[in-house]
Amino acid sequence: ALGSLFFINDVTLPRIRQYDFITKQFVKLEKVFETYDRGLLKCRMLRKAKFPKDFWPTVKWGRKGYMHCRFRIDQTVFDFVNVHLFHDESNIALIHENPALYSENRKRALNFVLNELKRVNEDDMHSCPLFLFGDLNFRLDLQSFLNRITDDADLREDSTESTQSSICSTDGYGDFLTANSPNTNELKPMADFRRTVSAIEFRRSPDNSTSNIRSSCILRIEKKLFDYFNHKRLLNEWQGYLEDDREVHNFPYLRELSINFPPTYPWSENPDESESLMKTRAPAWCDRVLMNSRALEMVKRDKFAKYDSFGKDVCMGDHKPVMLSFSMIL
Repeated sequence: ALGSLFFINDVTLPRIRQYDFITKQFVKLEKVFETYDRGLLKCRMLRKAKFPKDFWPTVKWGRKGYMHCRFRIDQTVFDFVNVHLFHDESNIALIHENPALYSENRKRALNFVLNELKRVNEDDMHSCPLFLFGDLNFRLDLQSFLNRITDDADLREDSTESTQSSICSTDGYGDFLTANSPNTNELKPMADFRRTVSAIEFRRSPDNSTSNIRSSCILRIEKKLFDYFNHKRLLNEWQGYLEDDREVHNFPYLRELSINFPPTYPWSENPDESESLMKTRAPAWCDRVLMNSRALEMVKRDKFAKYDSFGKDVCMGDHKPVMLSFSMIL
C-alpha cells in the first residue's frame, strides 16, 4: 500500500543527490534503475514505518503507515512522504457511536508522522520543502453532509438483518425501531449497537405527510452501504458539498492548492460503470497532496501549476489518482 517512484532525466541527474538516513549524508545517484522492495524497514535510503499498534488495537490495519524519502537538487533539499491513513470501518458507527471516531485516529496518526519529521529535521518542520501525499482517507463532515442531502427527511433505524437490496424496493424495510433526529446525542456501546441497529434510513413522506405509508427512501445507510436515491446528483453536484471536506483543517501547518476536481472515492471497479460512484461510502476526497509553507511558495511561483485527479473516464479502481504538477527554477 506504500510505494514511490522517482524518475530523473539524464540532464538533471548530475545535480541530484539522495539522502542516506544512516550516514546522514547525501549520496550521488547512478545512471541505473534502482529498486528497493525488500527489507524497507532497514533500508538506509528511506524511512518506512507502520503506525504503533496501540493507535487502534481493535482494528486490523497492517498496511497503514508512511514512507519518507529525501533528495537534494543543487542546494535545495526536498522531503517526500507517502502516507496511508486509517479508513472508515463502519458508516453506521459514524452516526451512532462517534462522528469523529475515525477522523481522530487519522489526526493522531498524521501528527505522529509530522512529529517524526520534526525529529529528523531537528524540530524545524519548515527547514526544507515538504510534500506529503497518498491515501489520507480524509472524509466529509458526515453530519453536515447528511443534513445537506436529506433535507426535510426523517431518520429511522432498521433492526432487521442487513440486506443489499436496492433502496427502490420496500420489501423488509417496514419494521423500524425508532424515528430519531440526525442530531441525536444518544451513544450506544459498539457491541450492543451492532446487535440492534443494522441500517439507518432517511425517508421523506409525500406532500410532507406525517404518515409512514409509502414514504420514499432517499438514503439507506448500512455498515458498508451508502445508497442514495440519486447517485448521479452526488457526482455532478460535488461543488455543493466540497465545503464539508474539513478534515484537512486539523493540520493548519499543512497547505494545499484549491480542489477543483470531483471526489476521488469510492468509484466503481466495474469497467462498464467506470464513471459511476459505488454505493458503499459517502463520496470523499481521500487522496491528497499536501505541503508545508516552503513547498507552497515554490509551487505558487508557477502560474501554470496544476492540482487535479486523472483517469476520470477510465476504470482505475475505487480511488482516482491525484497529481500536483509544477515547474521550478533553482
